[in-house]
Amino acid sequence: MSFLYLAGALACAPVCTLPADTASSAAYDGARGELHASIPRLDDPEVRIDGRLDEPAWETASVLTGFTQYKPVEGVAASERTEVRVFYTESDLYLGIRAFAADPSRIRSTLAERDQITQDDHVRIFLDTFHDRRRAFAFYVNPLGIQQDGVYSDGRGVNFSPDFIFHSRGRLTPDGYEVEVRIPLKSFKFPAGQEQTWGLNVIRVIPATGAEESWAPRARNEASDLARSGTLRGIRDLRPGKLFEVNPTLTARREGIREESGFVRGDPEPDMGVNVKYGVTSELTFDATVNPDFSQVEADADQITVNERFALSLAEKRPFFLEGADLFSTSESLVYTRAIVDPAVGARLTGKVGALNLAYLGAVDDAPLNSPARYAPEAERAVFHVGRVRRDVGSQGSTVGALATSRQVGDAFNRVAAVDARIRFGEVYTFGAQAGGSWTRGWAPSEAGRDSTPAGAPVATEDRAAHIAHVFLDRTARRWGYIVTLRDVPEDFRTETGFVRRLGITELNGHNRFTRYGAPGGLVQRVDLRSSANRVFPGRGFWEGNGPAEGSTSMRVEAELRGNHSLELGWSRAFYTLDPRSYAGYSLPAAGGGFVTGDALIGPSPRMGGLDGVTLELESSYFRTVDAGLGLQWRETPIFAEGTRGEERIVEGEVALRPTGALRLDASLRRSVLYRASDGSRYSDALVPRVRAEYQLSRAVAVRGLAQYSVEEVDVLRAPDGRAYLRDGEPFRVRRGNLPAWDQPQLNPLRLDLLFSYRPSPGTMVFLGYGREVVDEESFRFGGLAPRVDGVFFKVSYLFRN
Repeated sequence: MSFLYLAGALACAPVCTLPADTASSAAYDGARGELHASIPRLDDPEVRIDGRLDEPAWETASVLTGFTQYKPVEGVAASERTEVRVFYTESDLYLGIRAFAADPSRIRSTLAERDQITQDDHVRIFLDTFHDRRRAFAFYVNPLGIQQDGVYSDGRGVNFSPDFIFHSRGRLTPDGYEVEVRIPLKSFKFPAGQEQTWGLNVIRVIPATGAEESWAPRARNEASDLARSGTLRGIRDLRPGKLFEVNPTLTARREGIREESGFVRGDPEPDMGVNVKYGVTSELTFDATVNPDFSQVEADADQITVNERFALSLAEKRPFFLEGADLFSTSESLVYTRAIVDPAVGARLTGKVGALNLAYLGAVDDAPLNSPARYAPEAERAVFHVGRVRRDVGSQGSTVGALATSRQVGDAFNRVAAVDARIRFGEVYTFGAQAGGSWTRGWAPSEAGRDSTPAGAPVATEDRAAHIAHVFLDRTARRWGYIVTLRDVPEDFRTETGFVRRLGITELNGHNRFTRYGAPGGLVQRVDLRSSANRVFPGRGFWEGNGPAEGSTSMRVEAELRGNHSLELGWSRAFYTLDPRSYAGYSLPAAGGGFVTGDALIGPSPRMGGLDGVTLELESSYFRTVDAGLGLQWRETPIFAEGTRGEERIVEGEVALRPTGALRLDASLRRSVLYRASDGSRYSDALVPRVRAEYQLSRAVAVRGLAQYSVEEVDVLRAPDGRAYLRDGEPFRVRRGNLPAWDQPQLNPLRLDLLFSYRPSPGTMVFLGYGREVVDEESFRFGGLAPRVDGVFFKVSYLFRN
């Protein structure tokens, strides 16, 4: 028995028990390539998670040292010393972090809400339990132990939507900060077997300098961020216990709405639901929900849509759909869970068995029952099914997979099937392909600006079938990278479970990057020169040898400066060919009497070329309590609603303030003014200011308020000679995605949300909120702010976990 082992055993007794083969405080230096860490198992460590690494168990843990920098300068020694101690028990994984700082006064540390710490100093733990270098559980902690978590998926980054139960506490010290973390093994999936090898990397983020420093050295000449992760070895005889969770919820709401007779409030609407999670094995998890609560407690951020031709997608925020969402993600967005509007029941199975990733999602949606009778005459529910299987291939992170989806309402259905592959080769290259088809009965296409039929409404139509294809080649290297993509989406392709923004096109895209690095400590830390080109071919034009209908070319320079400042300058040139079908309902008085309509207004295929644009963006995270960004853009663009040439000026700004450790203030503003190039008259003026304030009374208790004002002023549509277009004999304007709105008043809604939340852990929470939307009929007059809708919302839930 060695002296070190004897000393470790004596120091640990009597509060922990060491197995016979455990070494004391083995150290692994990442900078020297010591990336295969054997970690000790302690049967009774008696560690209290309080942010103090003062228990004897930490002295016997394996130590990860030798961090190196990835940003802003790759490969140099870390600017600050970081030490991570690791051990495990039969049911938990423990990590203790000591983060040293030359100037502790510059450490950013706030008492924040969960998943809101990326602007703080923090440590990121990536745990690849299947050691496949494709997917990892992500656990982030700031200096106070506030948590952020999610799932890292290779090629797509981290999805922070899932929440896992783990325990963490931290504290500031005279030398920096310390954090303790305990992760129950039942909180994540891992393979069956007596002995485990898990992938691990730990990354420290230092906002004061913009540095990211990593135990396992990271490099841009790797196609995967997990490719160079280290490993935890010798993990054996785990007994995490069977996962079983029951999460009942009770919600109640009372809503009001303005009607012709005045503002009317409805009766309170209580509702109950339950979510169940069961660990079938350590590899597979089954979830079920009955009458789930899918209420959002905060409004989606508005997007300016006055000159948008196509629909915009919104991020999923509903808890049931979030876990395992990355498994459904493919090159084309064929799974868009916000298409499930009002589910009554749902079920999900996710996990990995050997080299196979498996995922299934099913739901019964009551949304068609709430649709107008002419769109759902038989008042039947929609039934969703989504199935996904993906297999790991080789050792470089390659995968092949298949996806099938179905949505059915009565006899109407839409079904999609697709296969896909991501093949890595030569260390820096990734080839990807996806091909599939859709089969549809009972749905007709509904495009913005074509008609007023709600998307997804079943109507009489013939059966149709169509394919979809997506191919790309990606080179990700330290100094030179590019990606080339080809997409083919015919007009008849349809997905009622996904989101494909534009149909009837073949699209080519290319992006190129050259990078030059500065010296450590220099003014310019990194410069990227980027260029891109895009070409869009309507119908089958690409395959028939026709030219593109629209496209763009752009170049930009991005510079990262010392002190965590960045600067970006860009130029672009674009061209468009307008679609005469979009103007079929327009008319102008003819010189000899009557009206000129349709194609005669703008010609059979009007083309606008030489549309230039310039952008400037500035960002800074230098100051301890302030982050700020400013973007300016000027561009020439078609005014799509009227088929004329325009000039758009855009200003975007964001400011994040952290005046105290408990108060957060975030403000953003986007302004877009669009002028007609022919005479300089203003076509539209859109403005969306948004302010969010949050005060964290304690780790679990917070209050927050949000105010969002949306202004979209749009002129009546005019021909190039200045005359107003007519529709149904009257001048008209379009707003909100080109829907006819000549008979609608200007609303200028002001949205106010207030929320009290108590959330000690995922699944256990109390929310009490109030939302109100008022109408400012004349923008920025703020007089007679008549309420349009309001509502009080209450939610309580508790997570029972065995």
